[in-house]
Formats: sequence, C-alpha cells, structure tokens
Amino acid sequence: MSRWHNRYLDGHAHFCTATASDRRPVLVDRADDLLYRQWNAARELLDMRVLAYVVMPDHIHLMLWSNRGSDIRKFLQRTLSLSARAYGAAGRFWKERPRVLPICSEDICETKIDYLHANPVRRGLVATPGEWVHSSYRQLACGADDVVFACDAWDGLLR
Repeated sequence: MSRWHNRYLDGHAHFCTATASDRRPVLVDRADDLLYRQWNAARELLDMRVLAYVVMPDHIHLMLWSNRGSDIRKFLQRTLSLSARAYGAAGRFWKERPRVLPICSEDICETKIDYLHANPVRRGLVATPGEWVHSSYRQLACGADDVVFACDAWDGLLR
C-alpha cells in the first residue's frame, strides 16, 4: 500500500500522475478513443479545466484545475475507472491510485508543465516535444489548433 497522501485544494491547479499496472505500454494506442473522450465528458460534468497533459505509453500526467478540490478527485476517479473498463482490463489496470500534488503558484505550474511536455523526449520516444501528438505541447507552446485533445485556458486562474 502506498504511503503517498493526495491533497486536494479548492481553487488550485493539481499535478496528477497515473501509471498502468506493471507499466504496460497500452495507453497511447487507444488514447483518442478512450482517454480523451472520458476527459471531455468529465470536465463538462464537473466544471473542470484540463490545463496540460501528456499521455505516455504506460502513464499519464495531467495538470487540472477546479474551484472545488473535491472535483479533481471525482474527475480522476471517474476517468480512470471508466478508461480501465473500456480498455477491457482483466484485474487491476492502474498501478495504484493516482498521485496528486496541489500547485500553489504559476511558476511551479509552468515548471511542472515543462516537465510533462519533456517526458517523451527524456524517454527517447521523440527528439522534440512537438513531435509527440499525445501532449498539449503543440497547443500551449506553438499555438496549434489541430491537436488530438484541446486544453482549457488558464490565464488568471493560479494564485
């Protein structure tokens, strides 16, 4: 059992990570069909904002924001549980509950977003962050609108 304790704060961004059980590389193949559809439905239902993301073969990173911290938890519970069912997982699909870190400043938020965007490069999957399609990098850093999942604006949200 993990000793990590998630904290959810009202009106804050939250850096979230979820990892596939046994680090199986199954997430990217059907991300468009499953994860992004679940994220869209949940953010509308819960009045959430997805500020940034990266979907790696075996884990995801999200930067989420909501007026109510409890909605971050609900978003993650809903999307991770529905995606596990949709992936047809026999047994445990996600390694453990997601790890969630509240972000208390715009500088830290930007640092975490840079970290998640650089993830595919550090893993040797691409040479530059813009080459990885399952990431918000092209939208946020380059202004592209032809992305697989569009993030929400976050100007003025962070304290």
